[in-house]
Amino acid sequence: MTEAIGWALVHSLWQGLLIAAVVSGLLLAVRSAHIRYIAGCAALLAMLASFALTLIHLLPASNAGLTSLLKPELPPWRPLPEATDNNSVPYLIPLLTPLWFTGVCLFYLYTAAGWVGLHRLRSRCIRGRHSLQQLASELRITRPVLLLESLLADTPVVLGHFRPVILVPLGFLTGLPADQVEAILLHELAHIRRSDYLVNACQRLIEGLFFYHPAVWWISHIIRTERENCCDDIVVALRGDPHTFAAALTTLEQNRTGNWAVAAAGGNLMKRITRLLYPQNQRAASSPVLTVAALLLTTAMLLPAWHARQPEPTPWQKWLNQDVVYIISDQEKVAFEKLTTDDERQHFIEQFWERRNPAPGSAENKFKEEHYRRIAYANNHFAHAPSPGWRTDRGRIYIKYGPPDEIDSHPSGGPYKRPDSEGGATVSMPPFEDWLYRSIKGVGTNVMMEFVDAKRSGDFRMTLDPNPKGKKVN
Repeated sequence: MTEAIGWALVHSLWQGLLIAAVVSGLLLAVRSAHIRYIAGCAALLAMLASFALTLIHLLPASNAGLTSLLKPELPPWRPLPEATDNNSVPYLIPLLTPLWFTGVCLFYLYTAAGWVGLHRLRSRCIRGRHSLQQLASELRITRPVLLLESLLADTPVVLGHFRPVILVPLGFLTGLPADQVEAILLHELAHIRRSDYLVNACQRLIEGLFFYHPAVWWISHIIRTERENCCDDIVVALRGDPHTFAAALTTLEQNRTGNWAVAAAGGNLMKRITRLLYPQNQRAASSPVLTVAALLLTTAMLLPAWHARQPEPTPWQKWLNQDVVYIISDQEKVAFEKLTTDDERQHFIEQFWERRNPAPGSAENKFKEEHYRRIAYANNHFAHAPSPGWRTDRGRIYIKYGPPDEIDSHPSGGPYKRPDSEGGATVSMPPFEDWLYRSIKGVGTNVMMEFVDAKRSGDFRMTLDPNPKGKKVN
């Protein structure tokens, strides 16, 4: 028996690789998460079946009563030649069996410990106030589903098959917008509707038997990935808004609580979000170059969500870093940042504008009005995505020095005779503008500023700053 098991283990190596190769070809041709998931599950069952049939085929002849009923008609696999002085392989084959049996036992003990820990965690939870009845009815789930909150949970997970429970982190129900909470709960209910907990338990049992086989772990990874994708598809089909669900996923850490649990944040989070938002690009994603591009697009998509989680700048920060960033002096900035109360900051701002008031003491401050008019003009005329107009080079100069006295604009570029070049040589220029200021206090007279759109994208950059030290000119 030990020799038969040993040879079955040896044969399982090439059998598993052959099954994995077939699955790999299917995955390249199919993009449906449901079909890919079924293919992965079928592959695991095929590996289990091939191992069992091989073992039956190799059972000793003394077990004829059993083998006559179960042994199929298969082409015979001849074992390696009998051991000789220079061939000790057959002697080593039986030794594989106790090593394999020990590994299986250790794996199952580890899995059982995780399962017990999860169900102990269930007993230490508090019942959530959110009702799942309406959401469960949308998925035609008839058996009752409990919603529990736990301080020890990192991400929402499903526990149990016959008496399923959705376990969420404490504060999860109040820490996200209602539509995002609903999307995550629908994802967990989809796991229950699909009996993923039971399938995952069977998957762990097969993984234990083939703990030594890399093809099994690769196929299991495919199953877990597509399992999450299938549930994602169900949520999007019910709500029709992948952006809300993608935003909800960004708030969940990529973490599995335990071996027997299925979690909303399972799988590769970046790939799941990319798949939700760019489903038409999935076939091209097999190319390494396009995969990098997809990740960049995903990162760009996540940036608004990341910024949404950051605290909004206070009015004081906006005033300092945006409204007066080009006109406030370094000493004034340091003094403002040292203030601790809103009353002090408000008084500082009033004194800041009063010091620049052409008519001190009057209610109307022409300097302040002109400054904000310049900001509005810059935002309306010089904006270039993703930068607002006040952050561009032309916007900065306009806000600091006002409208130029003369503008020489060449939106199409072309030949240009530079007056500062030797002999007045003509050069070919991309789109550019020359701004002439006859006099700028603190800078000089007849100041020429050149802005060039080198990339022809609408982003005009200054080629020479007449005030390179960044001196504040009010």
